[in-house]
Amino acid sequence: MNAPDVFCGTNGDQRNCGHCIVRHISLCSHVGGSDLEKFQTLSQRKRFDRSEIIFEQDEAVENVFVITRGLVRLFRGMPSGKRQIIGFLGAGDLLGSIKRKSGSYCTIQAITDLDVCSFKKDAFTNFLMDHPALCYALLVTAMDEIEAQYDHSILLARKQAPERLAAFLLLLSRRWKREQESENLVHIPMPRNDIADHLGLTSETISRTFSQFKAAGLIKFVDSKCALLTNVAQLHQLSGFDELPAHRMAIGL
Repeated sequence: MNAPDVFCGTNGDQRNCGHCIVRHISLCSHVGGSDLEKFQTLSQRKRFDRSEIIFEQDEAVENVFVITRGLVRLFRGMPSGKRQIIGFLGAGDLLGSIKRKSGSYCTIQAITDLDVCSFKKDAFTNFLMDHPALCYALLVTAMDEIEAQYDHSILLARKQAPERLAAFLLLLSRRWKREQESENLVHIPMPRNDIADHLGLTSETISRTFSQFKAAGLIKFVDSKCALLTNVAQLHQLSGFDELPAHRMAIGL
């Protein structure tokens, strides 16, 4: 099974947002009818190659992207020369900035080949201002993102390797879902060293913990990029979550 590698519905070179495969999990799900047609006219389809830098840390950001295929990593360079991976964005997620500060908070790099719908920031902002329901949906998403970052800070401060990886897998199980896809199926398209940098661990520790989970019957690998959670209750207990995380879209700023 492949990673979350989905495309917009197309008719030749003409995009059809109404048939976009990620529409049900993206901000676009809150736009309908003639508004959807207008929204579509504001966007252009754009492609980035694997490993290509989308935004550099502190670089001015003039566009907003809705990811329709592929995966990116978000990271900040540290004074020591090392990197801290802040998170990952994939199909259906929003990439770019509408905040007052124009610079990108972090560097954003394509892990896989990447397709996006690209909007000029000013045009995107004006559309939001004319559609309060869309503004509200984006506000709720931003609040979810803030809470997720708080949770991640606690995870790094207080949890050991098994707890960190269990939480990460449960979070992934609520991301980048195709319709009718099992809630226990997890796409893991990022390299193991990316997971390690995100969770504050070593690659060796990540590989060893994956092996422990597999031996304990907590997960079953479908292939190298996809796994099935076979004991969600135990993973939930390990993670320390009060409740399972909700399905959500994410924003990269």
